[in-house]
Amino acid sequence: MQQNAPALRLDRRRLLALMPAAAGATLLLPGLARAVVAADPVQALVDDFVASGKAPGVSVAVIRDGSTRFYNAGVISRTTNAPATEHAVHEIGSISKTFTSLLLAHAIEEGRARIDDDVRRHLPPGYDNLVRDGRPIRLADLVTTTSALQDNLPDWSGFFGKVPPEQLLVEVSKLLKSYDPANFLTDLKAVTLLEVPGRTPRHSNTASQLQGVLAERIYGAPYDALLTRFVEKPLGMRAGGGAVPPGLLVTGYSSKGVEAPTLDMPAIRAAGGLRYSAVDMARYVAAHISAGDPAIARTHRPLFGTPETRAVGFHWVIAKTADSQTYLRHSGGTFGHSSYCDFYPARRYGAVVLANSAAAQDTSQALADAIHTALFGPPLGLKALEAALERSNYADVPGTIAATRARFPDLHLTEDRMNSWGYRLLGTSPRAARGIFAWNAAQFPDSWNTHDSLAEAIAATGDKAGAIAEYRRSLALNPANDNATQMIAKLEKAP
Repeated sequence: MQQNAPALRLDRRRLLALMPAAAGATLLLPGLARAVVAADPVQALVDDFVASGKAPGVSVAVIRDGSTRFYNAGVISRTTNAPATEHAVHEIGSISKTFTSLLLAHAIEEGRARIDDDVRRHLPPGYDNLVRDGRPIRLADLVTTTSALQDNLPDWSGFFGKVPPEQLLVEVSKLLKSYDPANFLTDLKAVTLLEVPGRTPRHSNTASQLQGVLAERIYGAPYDALLTRFVEKPLGMRAGGGAVPPGLLVTGYSSKGVEAPTLDMPAIRAAGGLRYSAVDMARYVAAHISAGDPAIARTHRPLFGTPETRAVGFHWVIAKTADSQTYLRHSGGTFGHSSYCDFYPARRYGAVVLANSAAAQDTSQALADAIHTALFGPPLGLKALEAALERSNYADVPGTIAATRARFPDLHLTEDRMNSWGYRLLGTSPRAARGIFAWNAAQFPDSWNTHDSLAEAIAATGDKAGAIAEYRRSLALNPANDNATQMIAKLEKAP
């Protein structure tokens, strides 16, 4: 099954599915360099992002060796046609979660909390529901997305089918605007954990809302005041929860191009409600690259999983590139904005992409990846592997990979990377895709998704029995894989 990375973002895809149908700027900051000229290949990528319709406007910050360059294209509003600028303020969506986790990291560094604390230690009595099979939710589970809490509190699903599609975003916004921390704590007593905490990463705004409440209770101070104290003032950032001058507030647009309501609700701030400019985010990412603050350094440590496949540490997804470079990333999305940032500590490099379209979540990361490739070049081992497999017409995928790794020991092939590779081939060469998916399933035999993808390719080659067998392997690993159940039934009925 083709998958995106685990959703570490404000989840609104279902909402959006129901909806109806510049030049580079310069800024001189302490330690930052002036923007490059238009001939820079990065500006060409940014210009193409807007020209190809991915968003009305985009602002990008590239941080490298202590200097930052800004690139802008398009407009911050289709009504005013005001040009995109690095000073314009965007909703950053779920990247807000890394800020909230950083507040907890400060509390841990100060000895006010411990990473393995039961969350109930910092709550009033009455939350015995935050335990399953004797295992309570710990602070570590909140920051690694393994809390087993539901996605949203309050639950937005009651709006589906009850209001016209064009009113969904407005109604959800009204609900969140009237929802306060007291409501949240009351509703939290009624939630049922989805499984035992600490097992499965999953998107949960509820978990980050709870982190915000815990930070307030630990310090006895409001969330916004804690952000100012620990993040914004030290880094010279604006107040992410404060008012924005009208001329700097970026207008967001839904995936259908409809102007979206702003996400300015205190209840969701800790999970996805912060608003910053590219200048602010450049300062934030630069601080993470240097990691001089012990609390920031703590947030980079893997707490769940391994960077060899994918790890999570204080909401940062930690992984390795195809040439074994460790990098950390996070994405975000709201009703009208998409955001992405990553950084490579060893390379002293990072990037921020802020776009005013809800449809640009995946393409924002793709833009950041393209910029990284433009500046550093493609991984040599991966390039060599692609060429070798093409020459051999994918006749011996395991042998070709082994031979390439002998030449390029740093070649790192993750499950997700190979899964995406297979799907790029599936439409034009099912046999080649089958070879890639078979290698992936052999390398990651406990992943239900590798077997599901392999089954799809086997079916495309006409091997019905082999496809059914692989779908059954996938189901054995994940009984909730409805796709496998449906495909088995379909294949068994086929002549």
